[in-house]
Amino acid sequence: MTMMYSTITSKGQITLPAEARRALGLHAGQKVAVHIEDDRLVIDRPDDISTLRARIRSEAERRGTWGTVPHSGDGWAARAQDHPVRDDDAQS
Repeated sequence: MTMMYSTITSKGQITLPAEARRALGLHAGQKVAVHIEDDRLVIDRPDDISTLRARIRSEAERRGTWGTVPHSGDGWAARAQDHPVRDDDAQS
């Protein structure tokens, strides 16, 4: 693993090194997923909906909270996969 460095600006922004952007296939204007893991800041490509659902379920099962809410999201997530919202639909 190559260690790369970046500086935090006064606005809290960082610039991702070009090597990191290329390695992850990231482009200007693209959203990234940011989370804290132990004492590290982790930046990933965003997941598709099915991967995101699996991560949420795994974390909820780990915490013992999966299934405690009557509607765990399976229905709407499946419908969202079948009927993605287009940008022009979201504006209405």
